Amino acid sequence: MLAPPVVGCINYLFITSGKPDLFAQALLGYGLLQYLLLLRLLPWIMQQPFTASYWAFSFGVTAIAFDAIAFVQRGLTGYIEGLAVLLFVAANGMIAILVLGTLGLLQRGKLVPPPLLAKSV
Repeated sequence: MLAPPVVGCINYLFITSGKPDLFAQALLGYGLLQYLLLLRLLPWIMQQPFTASYWAFSFGVTAIAFDAIAFVQRGLTGYIEGLAVLLFVAANGMIAILVLGTLGLLQRGKLVPPPLLAKSV
């Protein structure tokens, strides 16, 4: 849900120049809406056991932080400056949690399922 608008925004920023226009801002705004919806679902998500598939969240979370930073770099001012810092810190925190969770799975031997053994006939 989060990745399509914010990755689309990155791509749009790469093919344009100057201050982010209304379309880029709309993509980021829709991404922020999706981000808030995911935050709302976070208590339910956290009830599920950690698996390697949680890494799917990293793509959108890092992309939205990149978008906000790119907006500031390209001259947009105002609320986006504080939001860029907040999203950057949140993205790094999320990646740290994913790394720690993955290392925990690896330590317990649950990161990769055991190989299937062929039955002898």
